[in-house]
Amino acid sequence: MTHLGLATKAVGAIMAAALIGGCTATPTTSPTPTGPSQSPSPTVTPTPTLSPEDQKLEDAKARVVLLWQTLDGLLVDSSRSINQLDTLASGEALSSLQVMLTTVRQRGQVQVGATKIPSQSALAKGDGWVVTSCVDRSEAILTDKAGQPVTPAPQPRLSHESTVQIVGANLQITKDEVLGSC
Repeated sequence: MTHLGLATKAVGAIMAAALIGGCTATPTTSPTPTGPSQSPSPTVTPTPTLSPEDQKLEDAKARVVLLWQTLDGLLVDSSRSINQLDTLASGEALSSLQVMLTTVRQRGQVQVGATKIPSQSALAKGDGWVVTSCVDRSEAILTDKAGQPVTPAPQPRLSHESTVQIVGANLQITKDEVLGSC
């Protein structure tokens, strides 16, 4: 698989993960039987506190989501600097993304729409974390200079396994591998 195919497939996952990664309990209002002078009182559901290990897993997943969101922005607006990836990715992952973005931009292609990440899981592995994300690009379409979808279009839903490590002071994606359909 080419760098372009790999990275193009990867871009789809970021938006859905943003939706999933931001899920926390919010206060809800529950009506209670009242007389005419009483109003419903809000019921607050406490957000559970995560253990340090679970927080690190959530941070790794959020970093992958941020990478996909940044990729979406770079594919939609070719005037944005690809250097925005430098604090999010390094090594093999950064190189692949830079090649893909440069190729897409040289061809005059842009993305219309946004990617989603409907599901994610993470586990600690060695000196980092492995995040598996279902990247859905069904609403993120790469178009040519005439605004027509690029053909053949990449498979819209692909599972990605991203290795996340601490590089300097940042969590960075150091490797990203397409596993297949999700």
